[in-house]
Amino acid sequence: MRRTSFRLFLAACLMVAVAACGDSSGSDSESPRTEIAPGTGATVRWGTSSMPTSLDPATSGGAAYSVFMWLLYDRLVYAEPNGELQPMLATEWVLSDDARTLDLTLRDGVTFQDGAPFDADAVVTNIAHMMDDSSLTAGSLAMVDDVKAVDPTHVRFTLNRPGGDLPQVLSGFAGMMVSPASIEAGTASTDPVGAGPYKIGTVSDASISFTYWDGYWDAESIIPKAVEVSVLTDDAARLNGLKAGQLDAAIIRPNQLAEAEAASLKTYSVPAATAYGVQVNAANPALSDPDVRRAISQAIDRESITQYLYDGECEVSAQPYPSDYWAHNGDIDEETYTAFDPDAAAAAIEKAAPDGLSLTILTPNVTAYQRLSEVLQEQLADVGIDAAVEAVDYADLLARGRRGDYDLIVTLMTSGGPDPSTWAEQNYRVSPAGSDYIDPRLPELIEQARTSVDLEDRGEAMGKVTEAALEAGTNQIVVCLPSNTFASVANATGFKINDPRALRVD
Repeated sequence: MRRTSFRLFLAACLMVAVAACGDSSGSDSESPRTEIAPGTGATVRWGTSSMPTSLDPATSGGAAYSVFMWLLYDRLVYAEPNGELQPMLATEWVLSDDARTLDLTLRDGVTFQDGAPFDADAVVTNIAHMMDDSSLTAGSLAMVDDVKAVDPTHVRFTLNRPGGDLPQVLSGFAGMMVSPASIEAGTASTDPVGAGPYKIGTVSDASISFTYWDGYWDAESIIPKAVEVSVLTDDAARLNGLKAGQLDAAIIRPNQLAEAEAASLKTYSVPAATAYGVQVNAANPALSDPDVRRAISQAIDRESITQYLYDGECEVSAQPYPSDYWAHNGDIDEETYTAFDPDAAAAAIEKAAPDGLSLTILTPNVTAYQRLSEVLQEQLADVGIDAAVEAVDYADLLARGRRGDYDLIVTLMTSGGPDPSTWAEQNYRVSPAGSDYIDPRLPELIEQARTSVDLEDRGEAMGKVTEAALEAGTNQIVVCLPSNTFASVANATGFKINDPRALRVD
């Protein structure tokens, strides 16, 4: 089975059925939307790796939970995997000349699943909820001084700094719209009500089901009558579930693509602004020295890792953005920062820590990350770093990362979310809770990336951010850039990355 690759025509392809975008397998010649009524398709059984602890987007956390949240909640703005923005609940956004005011025009005639109108007042209520002290999205909305309803279909954000990043922030968790009644009742976490195409069904420790809502504003884009999302932290178990017909589609790892194709499954590989890497706590005295962080990078044999763990399907890189993503800097000399030099690394570690260096690698209890951590553990040992691996629940990892309770974290860096400048602001700090950056130039460079909504202008500025962080001995060490890789049963059509809403299974 040929792997379907979406590259230059990614944005257009993801909005329609895979078959209509050049998959020459010949099995599907028409979009399934022309064949069946919305919400009447077969139940789709989707496999993923992590279960959210909350279904409220304000408190849910990581991007790994998107497949759950997108079924319940539409966002103000839709972001393609390459970062380009498209209308969703907001049909237009305009940034003022001084970049301190953002005006949104809202889609008219939309309702929440409880019948309440989606309007400017609902947006104001949601933004206040997302900016609450208990919200995990509050940091990404720190630029908002005020938000007000101009009229039922227009909202104005007043900002305390340039806000060119705000539209992309609103394409993530911070822009997911929750019914105001659900927010006021405090039930969004366990009894969520959104403006998305599915309502919550049954919830168990390992799965959540969703049922089609016939009041959805974009009903023609919805195929399944129900979606069951099952959590299997073991990568092999998800693939085996597909082979056995227990799942219809699932996230897989790049090194599983060949095995999936050999089993006559459809496979999908799409570049994304994500990176496998090592997050270094620069507030730890042992890791505050840029030369130690550079030594950790030099100790990593990236080429061997991408071949051994990912069958060559993970691009070696120093920066956390693929070449077709707007924030990528094509002028960076990648080899300078990705060179494997264990001798230089060992010398730097011996100089900094003559008695040796002992660290802990914190990683999610998901097979892919544990395997990467174990390989890195061996490579670090070769240069004089004794690293223990501690695997924890993903929610635990997020919480410890936010409070700086770690030495090294090995996981998937979501460098494009909620916006590259926000990711840089949050992650290039010496301490997660501090105000100092690993390079004093970074705050000004990050602000430059926010003075426009034009991606070309923003990309040039973000390239300088990445370059400055690398020159400073980055605390976000990239190993390689994986594509988003998924597999589905052979009779599935309409696949969209991490989104079962248009998937049809015959």
